[in-house]
Amino acid sequence: MKLVVSGGGTGGHFFPALEILKEAKERNLETLYVGTERGIERSFEHEIPGEKLFLKTHPLRGVPLKDRLRALWSFWRGISVLRSEVMGDFRSLVFGGYSSVPVGIHAVLSRRALFLHEQNSVPSMTNRSLYPFTRKVFITFEHTRKFFKGKHVIRAGLPIRRELFQAKLDKVNAKETLGLDPRSPLILFMGGSQGARFLNTLAIDFARRTGAQVLLLSGRQDYDRVVELSKGVENVKVFPFRTDMGVIYSATDVAVCRSGAGTVSELALFKIPALFVPYPFAAGDHQYYNAKEIEELGGGFVIRQEEVNLEKVVALVDRIFSNLKNMSEAIGSFANPDAARLILDEISED
Repeated sequence: MKLVVSGGGTGGHFFPALEILKEAKERNLETLYVGTERGIERSFEHEIPGEKLFLKTHPLRGVPLKDRLRALWSFWRGISVLRSEVMGDFRSLVFGGYSSVPVGIHAVLSRRALFLHEQNSVPSMTNRSLYPFTRKVFITFEHTRKFFKGKHVIRAGLPIRRELFQAKLDKVNAKETLGLDPRSPLILFMGGSQGARFLNTLAIDFARRTGAQVLLLSGRQDYDRVVELSKGVENVKVFPFRTDMGVIYSATDVAVCRSGAGTVSELALFKIPALFVPYPFAAGDHQYYNAKEIEELGGGFVIRQEEVNLEKVVALVDRIFSNLKNMSEAIGSFANPDAARLILDEISED
């Protein structure tokens, strides 16, 4: 039996798929990864175990009509390629996004078992469309049960890069590694892989107002502006990005950040309570509902970007610090470091 795995275009879809492939390799399972020529997965091709196939697919949402027609044609071409390349006994696991469409449709047309993983609280259009044809659906957030119902819906969590938690250090060593004061609490501001101009400015204002030790991951595009803005603010350290996020998380006491599924799951793994400022233009407002689930668990607070002011942020961060132990345990309860293993167990047993 071959396992066909698809998830790409963006890191949020690709990296969980990659963890499944790594886990499958350890089990000596035959795998085929299907991605898109234009996605982030091309940059990480050397890390993908097993067979690989990159289709010339294009996004369907948020594009002009002529590009939608091109996307539909690219899906059809992708299905044609899969029908000639993927036959016999196989099962398919898709993580959503436009790169997963041909794989999902091919599984349905071939009458083979189809499994979905939905990373966010509000499902993607791809996963909503494929849901009626699935054998099992794996979800990250309980909120997703409003869209996917039944016994075949399993909360598995989000597969997280194993390198991340393998790099975990105690807080003192982690802070020293980053050149920070090991005796002072650390507040991490970050806006996701590309940074967020709004949060970057907020981080500098917060550091200037409170004198607290702040680490800011600004993103490359806004880095020069932030460095200029932070002149004279000695208690903030700015990086455009870091690859050693295990060390960053190990050093962090509290985070102020966006609330994509990856960010939420990684913070939960390291038991870091957070003040979430959801990206206001996320599809289906899914970042808000991601964060809301953590707030309901008692592991953080959520505030809409349009409601943010410095006084509120300072007050909410203070509230987290005043109940740090309980809130750390609460967000930690959301984590599942064995997500990849659980998903493969369910697929193999079915």
